[in-house]
Amino acid sequence: MQVAYLTDVEGSWNKLRSFVDATPGVSFGDDGRILVADGTCFVFGGDAVDRGPWSRRVTQALLEVKDRQPDRVVLLAGNRDINKLRLPRELEGAVPKKATPEIAALAQSNKPELLRWIFANTMGAAPAFEHRRTELQASAQPASDDDVVRSFLADLLPPGGLHFRYLQRCQLAFRLGKTLYVHGGVAIEALGKIPGEPDVDDVDGWIFGLNHFFRAQVALFGEQPIVVAADPRFLPLILYQAPLKGLGRNPASVVYGRFGSDSWNNPRLPSSDTLAWLQQRGIARVVVGHTPCGDLPAILRGGDIEIVCADNSRSRLDVGNTLLIDDERIQLDARTALDDGSERRLRFTLSINEPTEIGRLTTDGHLIKGFVDDDDGLAALLFRFDAGFQIRQSAVLRAELGTLRPPVDDPPAPEPAPALP
Repeated sequence: MQVAYLTDVEGSWNKLRSFVDATPGVSFGDDGRILVADGTCFVFGGDAVDRGPWSRRVTQALLEVKDRQPDRVVLLAGNRDINKLRLPRELEGAVPKKATPEIAALAQSNKPELLRWIFANTMGAAPAFEHRRTELQASAQPASDDDVVRSFLADLLPPGGLHFRYLQRCQLAFRLGKTLYVHGGVAIEALGKIPGEPDVDDVDGWIFGLNHFFRAQVALFGEQPIVVAADPRFLPLILYQAPLKGLGRNPASVVYGRFGSDSWNNPRLPSSDTLAWLQQRGIARVVVGHTPCGDLPAILRGGDIEIVCADNSRSRLDVGNTLLIDDERIQLDARTALDDGSERRLRFTLSINEPTEIGRLTTDGHLIKGFVDDDDGLAALLFRFDAGFQIRQSAVLRAELGTLRPPVDDPPAPEPAPALP
């Protein structure tokens, strides 16, 4: 069975549509619904909503195909999907700790303004409020400020809310053969860990426990979504999907863990003990979203483990990549917009044990995404985030790359020993 993988469309209908149009094994039927063919498993890696204007349309399409073809569709829950569980109680006054008294008072006087503040200051989704208005207007529904608030709450509240039903169909982890799929990443702090339970030593037991924890927490939300005076019973899930204060990531979480090492999360391999834990338990590949990496997926190699980071939410092109995965190989068909304004199409098949320079770093920290034919010879497509998530995407002739190194950051230089008196 092959996996057709897409992640982090974040409300972009065009990313979902273009992926379905171009990906073997996935298509639109005559009625406009997504169809998954025999022999294909469609894995959506999480973060269906927020930064684009069609969050409800994306969510509805994914939920519909999951309900109709449950054995051929896997929906992983991303942090943007899960954190919406905060909204019903926060809009009733249980506001985030960082809210000032003036912001907290908006729960009684101006819920639309409070919701705008929550999106912009605690969810990294400042445009989400106006995107919902746009989506309501497109379907000829009332779209005042209060209507936008009501729409978000209606989608979250059980039993029939669209977003609530979507989360009921989601899970935190999935394994097919030797490949592990999670939304964010895996670090040694997360491996074998299930919130509130003893550690688990085998991968399948760990996946089962994580998914059971997630379903139980969503069910607790469904029983009592609004608790203002005390912590809600689903608080463990809220904490699990959130970054740790001051860290920008959460190594103990497969939802908010990252395979990025610097302030801008340039893709890098996890620690050697993380790789060893996975390899000893039969995992040869980990596929994630959550860590943006431009237009093209990042494929990293560490020992016998392959890491695939496929989140293109901070991309220049509003298209979904075609990424097909099985135990033996990855097939990629994608486009990228380079710094000089040109576009390139990257197509390759990469076997899991095939030697490759894809995923290696240049001396200045650019990551090789793949190779294309150029007028002057074979060229490497390079990527790097600079400060402020400034994307750098370029093509450089292979002969001009210089020395390449593994996708790990150099350890800090040791401090010199103090001079003897």
